[in-house]
Formats: sequence, structure tokens, C-alpha cells
Amino acid sequence: MIGLSDRDQRPKSAQRVRPMVRYPQQGFDINGQKFDNGWPQFRSKYMTTDEIETILRMQLAATHSNDPYVDDYYHQACLSKKTAGAKLKHHFCPAHLRDLPPRARANAEPHAFLQVDALGRIPFSSIRRPRPLLEVEPPNYTGVANIEQNSTEKPLEQEPMLAARVTIEDGLCLLLDVDDIDRFLQFNQFHEGGTQLRHRRQVLLEGLAASMQLVDPLGKNGHTVGLAPKDDFVFLRLVSLPKGRKLLARYIQLLFPGSDLMRIVCMAIFRHLRFLFGGLLSDLGTEATNNLERVVSLCVRHMGLGSLSACLAAVACSSERPPLRPLGSSAGNGASLVLLSVLERATKLLNDLHDAGDYNATNQALWKASFDEFFGLLVKYCINKYDSIMQSSLSDSDPAEAIKRELPMDLLRASVPLTNDYQKKVLYDLSQRSLVGQDGGGINSEAVMS
Repeated sequence: MIGLSDRDQRPKSAQRVRPMVRYPQQGFDINGQKFDNGWPQFRSKYMTTDEIETILRMQLAATHSNDPYVDDYYHQACLSKKTAGAKLKHHFCPAHLRDLPPRARANAEPHAFLQVDALGRIPFSSIRRPRPLLEVEPPNYTGVANIEQNSTEKPLEQEPMLAARVTIEDGLCLLLDVDDIDRFLQFNQFHEGGTQLRHRRQVLLEGLAASMQLVDPLGKNGHTVGLAPKDDFVFLRLVSLPKGRKLLARYIQLLFPGSDLMRIVCMAIFRHLRFLFGGLLSDLGTEATNNLERVVSLCVRHMGLGSLSACLAAVACSSERPPLRPLGSSAGNGASLVLLSVLERATKLLNDLHDAGDYNATNQALWKASFDEFFGLLVKYCINKYDSIMQSSLSDSDPAEAIKRELPMDLLRASVPLTNDYQKKVLYDLSQRSLVGQDGGGINSEAVMS
């Protein structure tokens, strides 16, 4: 076109090309900040460049320790998971271990302020001393009524659920210290084999069990100890929260299989199968409960016969009857899955005594007594459930479907290899009970006895 210059007549692709900007190696400016060898040179009206640089170095020294495990923990953890088994330049491992447990550190630090070198004090919220969001006077406010109300109300620090949350946070911090010890032992060599660190690890885990106030029903030297209803009060407070169940699941994963501490924790779980797996929960609670069920089932598959006997005895002696639901029940089947793992593990150990390292006459007698009690509990539950179904069979067009939906057939089937002749006869009689009266229906005996 007439009137266009040579610059406008070039192709559009050529017009968009910009010459590459080259910066000098030293002393370049970006947005008014001069960079000298990668360090920004700040300018201010009231402070010199050296003063600003000095404060900046203080901030970096206070907030960065040049330890990726501390400064960039979450990113390093993700890299460690993605590159599991690969040889890395820097292992996901602490450079050194902290000396004080979490509770001692928390008590030594002030709650209302966070100490930062050269930056004064920064207020922050603490779970131990939460601040009220708003203070509102109750309706019909009177001075006398207010005094009486204040005398009866507990301070927020003394509320039981707040104490439970504080204990959970302390427990999670303690388990992080245990993780640090495990990683430190994995990537470092010690002349004594790390005996002191392993002892310290065990002390931390035992301290968490003491915080939960877990009771060992077997006591010391095998002497049984009676349990009072309030003995598991703290434990139930903690696991009533989804985060408490996550803490319990992670705690079990860090315990050594076959240890007394593992047995004590699992016995507490088996005493309260209904509390843990019997109710309807929120989505977050369901996720935590399902994870706990998977962890406990995996833990059971590495137990010896003595620990299995203790867990089954805890079920039989508990004041809470376990929810013995069939697998796939819409109301939840966590308790049945855990018990099924116990029965399958015991069957494997008794069929192959080489795998049962703790097999002896004492553990054999303990298992027999524990299983007999549990088997009686299971059969009684099935009979009561069967009678209930038959009583309502007039309104139910298909009792067989109701029995399939209500009776824990998988638990009955898993119990068969562990039963004696009398118990096999009980199962056979149960399978032959009439279902539909004159039609002569019954529980499929092959389904139970196979």
C-alpha cells in the first residue's frame, strides 16, 4: 500500500521478533534493584544499602538453616517418595536429632509469642491457649447470674476435647521424632550399632502409650489385671476424633511386630471394636476408620499365636459386643475384616508350625480358651439374628436373602478350620435350622462348612 514504510511492509512474524537483551555480568538493574553477583542491592530513603543488607542477612539466618530436611521438608518428602530406591545426592534424613521431646519443647517455649532472632516477638495462636473470637454477654444478663455462671463454667484450657486435641498434636510431633530417628539410623553408621538411638525410640513410643493411658490386661509376669470402665477413657476420647484415629494408625505402623507394646495397643482396639467400627461417621471419619482397619489387619498378619490369642480374648471379655456384620454391609464391616484377619492368621500358623515362632503349650492353651469364648459369642450372635429374622419372616417375602444380608457367613467359614468336633456339630446344626417353616429351607451347609 502507498504510504507504508519499509518497517511496516515486513512480514508479521519478523515484526514480532525482538533482539535478545544481553545484560552485563555484574551490576545490572531490574525494577530499580541492582544485582551484584546475584545479591540484590536495595535502595531506601532512610537506610543505607549496607543496613538493609545486614537486616536481610539476619532474617535469612533466622529462618534458613541451609538444611533441606528442615527448610524444605515437604518437597524433600515428595522427592523421596517419587525416587524410592534411587541413589540421591542428599538423603531424606535429618542432619542431627533434636534432644528434647515435643512436650518438653512446648512447655519451655512461651505460648503467646514466637521468638525470632533480631525480629522481636511475633504473636501467634496456640492450640494450648486458644483465643476467643468474640465475647458476647448471654441474654437476660445480670450481675449475679453472670457470677454464678462463671463459677460453674470451665476454662477453655480444661475442656476434655481440647485436652484430647492437644494430646493428639503432641503425639503426632512425637511420631515425627520417631521418623527422624528411623531415617537417621538408615543413612548413618554407628560403632555401637545405634543401640542408644533405638532405646530412645522405644522410650518415645512407650511415652505415647502412657499418654493414651493404655492398660495391659495381662499385667506383668503374665498375671491378669481387671479392667475398670474408666481405664480406657482417655483412649476413647482420642479415637473419637478422626485425627486421633490417624494418630493411632500411624502409631501402629511404627511399632515392632510381636512386641508387647503392639499387643497392648491392639488389645485396646479389639476391646472397642463397636466404638471404632460400629457407628456411622462423616466422610473424614470414614476415611480415617478405613485406614485404621487396613493398618490393624496388616499388623495382625504378622502376629504370633500369643498375640492373636490376646486380641481374641479382648473381644470375648469386652463389655461391648462387636458388630459382627457380613462383608460388604452398608453399615460397615471393619470389625469383621479385622476378626477375619485374626482367624486366617491363626489358621496359617496352626497348619504350619514352622511359621509360629512362639508356639508352645502355654500359647496353645491360651488360643484354645480365647477361640472357644469367641466361637460361643459368634454362634450366639448368629442364633439371635436368625431368630429375629424368622420372627419377622411374615413380612419378609424372602428370609434367605435376609439371612445372607445379616449373618456373618465369612466369619463362620473362617472359623471352621479352627473348630473341634463338637463345634463343627454346632455349625452343622445351625446350618440345618429351618428357614421357611414347612418349605424346609435352611442355611446352605456347604457354604458354611466348606
